[in-house]
Amino acid sequence: MKDDITGKKLKALREGAEYSAEKIARFLDCEPEQVLQWENGESEPNLKQWMLLCALYCITPDEMFSHINAECYIDSDVQEEFHHEAAKNRLLRRCSYA
Repeated sequence: MKDDITGKKLKALREGAEYSAEKIARFLDCEPEQVLQWENGESEPNLKQWMLLCALYCITPDEMFSHINAECYIDSDVQEEFHHEAAKNRLLRRCSYA
């Protein structure tokens, strides 16, 4: 996991709901150790598990990942091209819904 904030957020959500790692693991069909690894930033849930976590905590994926800046995951040598393509796709998407 590239950022420690996501793990801390997962832990805060779990503790705020007063769930044990064992209970989360049971809900997500994984081992409690995996839940603790996610919270410590050693690994991360798969897509299905992320979606289940969002549903369990009644938050949207946008709320779950609101702290993440996508640019920190893009190599600096392709950032300009990425921004150009993203802007083009936003424009195309807006036009396709009209």
